[in-house]
Amino acid sequence: MSKDSRDSARSVIQARFQDAVDRDVSGLAARYCQEQGLRTPEGFPAEHLCIGSHAAVTRLIWQDFSPGWEEVVYVYDGTRSEQARYLNAKLNLTVTLAAAGDEPTPEVQAALRRAEHTLHALWLAWAGYQATTTDALAHAVTEFEDAL
Repeated sequence: MSKDSRDSARSVIQARFQDAVDRDVSGLAARYCQEQGLRTPEGFPAEHLCIGSHAAVTRLIWQDFSPGWEEVVYVYDGTRSEQARYLNAKLNLTVTLAAAGDEPTPEVQAALRRAEHTLHALWLAWAGYQATTTDALAHAVTEFEDAL
């Protein structure tokens, strides 16, 4: 396999990743905050901070994300569980951030680390699955390259 074909396949996978996996959870977060009666430290209803927070929360989670290929292997069973864990972590971060009044409290930092961790796990599964199920992208993974 040539380095150019590998890099080309990787580029295609990377370009599609965020659009394919990220979803707006701000409405669910707002409903949860309302149901739980969560308020910011100033007493403001936390659900109001959730509405429209998708772009900011997404930027927060993705700001340090860098897709690495060293751990990507072929994946045959899909990415549903990894995507659910990521979206749940994003939902938790959105709620925690709203309840903290958009302040970077230790709880918010912990929720952010969990969201970043689940994003990394989702990347590994998603990239591997894309390479596994798409012949043209199979070159992205070098899992068996050194085995010969």
